[in-house]
Amino acid sequence: MQDYKTLLSSLNPLLKGISDTLTSAGKTEKKIQKDVDSGNLTDARKDLAVIQASIEQLQAKANAIQAEIDSFDTQAYFVSSEFEQQLLSACADKGINIIGEKGVYEMFPYKIRIIGDEEHAAEVYMNRKKIPSYYPEYVADTIYKGIAKLNKAAFNTASFMEELAVAYEVTCLRTGARIGSTQSLTKVYRNLAPMSRARKDYDMQAFAFDLSRLYEAGTEAWCTKTDTYDFGTSRDGKSGIRVLSRTGVESFISTIRLLQKDS
Repeated sequence: MQDYKTLLSSLNPLLKGISDTLTSAGKTEKKIQKDVDSGNLTDARKDLAVIQASIEQLQAKANAIQAEIDSFDTQAYFVSSEFEQQLLSACADKGINIIGEKGVYEMFPYKIRIIGDEEHAAEVYMNRKKIPSYYPEYVADTIYKGIAKLNKAAFNTASFMEELAVAYEVTCLRTGARIGSTQSLTKVYRNLAPMSRARKDYDMQAFAFDLSRLYEAGTEAWCTKTDTYDFGTSRDGKSGIRVLSRTGVESFISTIRLLQKDS
C-alpha cells in the first residue's frame, strides 16, 4: 500500500522541475521584452522558441504530476487504515494525548473523526472542521498547533467561574432544587449555552477545555466574589466530563455544588 510520503517523494522532484522551468522562462521573457524594445526581431524569434520549449516542458511535467496524483487511491488509503495508523503514530510522536478507537478519537480538547470506507469519502474532521489533507504528518501538525494555540490563549478563571456560578443557579431553579444542591455539569453547560446556536459556537469540547483550566487552577479559583464552589469527580469516567491538565493528568469532573456562602 502506497502511503502519502511515497507520493510526496515522487511529486517533489516534478514540482521542483516546474519551478526551475518557470524561473528560466521568466528570464527568457525579459530577454524577449528587451528584443522587441530594441527592434531585434531575429533574437526575439529565437527566444520565443525557447519559451515554446519551456511550455512543452511544463505541460509534460504537469501531466506527470497529474498521473502521480491520479494513481494515488485516497479511499483505499483510508479503508486499509494506513492513514489512520500513520496519523496516530505522528500524533504520538508529537506527545499528543490520544484516546478512542476505530476512527473516533479525542485529542484533548479536540474530537478527531476519520471517515473513509467503501461507501464514504476519505475525510478527517477536527471537531466540526474538515481538514482537507491526506498527509498524516500535516494533519498531526495541524492538531498539535491547534492545541498549542489554545493552551497559549489567555484565560480569565474569575470571569469563567462567575459565568459558571450563574448557570449553576439557573440549573437549580429550573430543577426545583435548593441553591447549594449538587448539579450535573452537563445540565449546567446547557444553561451556560442555552441556545443551539450558542452550543455550536461553544460546544462541549470548548466547555471541557475551560473546565480543565479552571480545575487545574485549584480550589482558590473555584470562588466567585461572594461564594465558594466545589467539583465532584467520577472515577469510572462514564458520567464525568473528561479534562486534561497541561502535564497530561486526566480527570473526570461530573458535578458542581455551592460549598459555602461567603457573604
